[in-house]
Amino acid sequence: MKWLLGLLVLVNVGLLAYYNLDMIAPKPAQMNAQINPEKLKILDQQALEAMPRKMAAITVAPVVETQATSCYEWGNFTASNLPSAQVALAKLGLVGVAKQADTTKADRRFWVYYPPLKNAQLAQQKADEIKALGVGEIFVVQDSQWRHAISFGLFQDEKLATNLLNDLQTRGVKGATKALRSPGKNISSLLVKAVTPEAALELQKVSPEFVGSELKVAACN
Repeated sequence: MKWLLGLLVLVNVGLLAYYNLDMIAPKPAQMNAQINPEKLKILDQQALEAMPRKMAAITVAPVVETQATSCYEWGNFTASNLPSAQVALAKLGLVGVAKQADTTKADRRFWVYYPPLKNAQLAQQKADEIKALGVGEIFVVQDSQWRHAISFGLFQDEKLATNLLNDLQTRGVKGATKALRSPGKNISSLLVKAVTPEAALELQKVSPEFVGSELKVAACN
């Protein structure tokens, strides 16, 4: 019976050691928590802000804004006014590639205009006088053949041209006339690429200064 009593004593000692293991051999986390507790310090907001901060370096790719562009065909130029049209494009920062135009669909047009004056200053003065009479949408022609003339309009229907001429005379515009214009042969057009919306607006303003020219959106090829 002594051996049974000894066995019970050993079991009780083992159970006692197991349930009091934390006291006998503290865990590493508990030991760290008990090291120098008097040195622990609670930081206020100012101390937190003063601490160095490590920020991950993030490389942000620059945003490149691309502006949509389009292509235009500016046509019905003769050998005499084609160079002037190219110069007008250059002033807008544009380049036009010349190509032979299809004249199979060309038709006659009736032009109402004031004959060319001696220089640009006189042409502008005359244009201002005409505008003062209540006439709008007029342009001082820039192409070489009709430079410094004043254009009132170009019409497929001759009756419309005649009506405009009569209206001009009624308003007191003297010297205006009507003439038949035909594209004829050897007509060229200019393919203008990479035209921004801003440049397109300026090109639309310049186009009427070249009598009989037509500006339209074209394929970029």
